[in-house]
Amino acid sequence: MSSERLETLRRAFWVALVPGAALFLVMQVWVHVHGGMLGADSHAYWLAARDPQSWYTRPPAYRDAYLYSPAFAQLLWPLGQLPWRVFEVVWAAGQVALLTWLLAPLGWRRGLTLAPFLVAELLLGNVYVFLAGALVLSLRRAPGALALPLLTKVAPGVVGVWFVARREWRAVLQAAAATAAIALVSVALAPHAWLDWVQFLARTAGGHGGSVGLRLLVALGVCLFAARGGRAWLLAPALILACPVLGGYGPLAVLAAVPRLLRVQAAPLRGRHRVRRVAAPDLAPVPPRNLA
Repeated sequence: MSSERLETLRRAFWVALVPGAALFLVMQVWVHVHGGMLGADSHAYWLAARDPQSWYTRPPAYRDAYLYSPAFAQLLWPLGQLPWRVFEVVWAAGQVALLTWLLAPLGWRRGLTLAPFLVAELLLGNVYVFLAGALVLSLRRAPGALALPLLTKVAPGVVGVWFVARREWRAVLQAAAATAAIALVSVALAPHAWLDWVQFLARTAGGHGGSVGLRLLVALGVCLFAARGGRAWLLAPALILACPVLGGYGPLAVLAAVPRLLRVQAAPLRGRHRVRRVAAPDLAPVPPRNLA
């Protein structure tokens, strides 16, 4: 197939996505507005930042249930002092800015075409866009960004296996040190809250069913496969698979990391430790010089 024909098909594909993206956007806005779900998740974070007494008092899937580590709520404390509506705007603005940066490699036309398919996350205000940003940053000389998935949804931290499999021990130490430093400061501020969180996780772990463990194993396998082949973009679907709860379209926002991850330069493992072959010198006999 000629390059011109491929380019024509590529353009037709993106044009065909436009009506679907517009319809999906309208449907999601209508459903969230009429269902009273605008900012449902971000409101839980705002409440947790304002009132530590609300932590771990509601089971998962309940309104304003806070499920993450105490460290996350403590880091949000300054924003939690804002009125709810102001917090909602700031949170949404941060999501939009980060999503714009993640999709920028596609160009503004294609970025705007794909963005509506991720709008459910913006309407709910969960952390999936921020997890996508943390994933990209962790592979762009900031491994400590993995502290975000580890201190929120925990299991998605499995993407850190990328560094272990590739023997990038410096990155492993940086990610571990950043997570440990944040956790230690948080424990010093609220030690009992961490005990409450561990007990809360133990109580609710069984409610997700056996599919969580299976998905985590699959995510681990995807991470190992990605590390071996240098396919960093596969870490985005692996992170989604590792999430404890998968529901709705929100988790798809992690796929916004793919355009940036495709730019990560990572050689396949099978070629990283090969002994370089040096060309043998030319040992052909040198013709005798004419001494006459």
